[in-house]
Amino acid sequence: MRPSRKQKNPAWRTVAGVAFLAALLAGWGGGTVPLPVLAGYGAMSLAAFVLYRHDKRAAQGGKARTRERTLHLLGLLGGWPGGLLAQDRLGHKTRKAAFQLVFWATVALNCAALGWLLGAAGPHVRP
Repeated sequence: MRPSRKQKNPAWRTVAGVAFLAALLAGWGGGTVPLPVLAGYGAMSLAAFVLYRHDKRAAQGGKARTRERTLHLLGLLGGWPGGLLAQDRLGHKTRKAAFQLVFWATVALNCAALGWLLGAAGPHVRP
């Protein structure tokens, strides 16, 4: 009996994406992450998930696809946690090595930019 896809590929992408968003939420609660940053990541992650789902359905139905550069741009702008969730839950874009290479580069760039932004801004005091 062959193991199922979920057994071979545990939900590490979901865990990583949710953990990152939870860390941002905790940072907001602790006064180190401004609300617009938290909201931006949430909105971009939702948009990324929706576009991955649209692309997956389009691929299955032979319809117009979402450009990979659009998915990468959303990831770069903060939607990568939603992209990870979509990759895990939908099984989409996980086997294409070239896509994954660029995806993880956008994650690294986004995290570096976030680190710079939060470091340059200093602690944020909530009203």
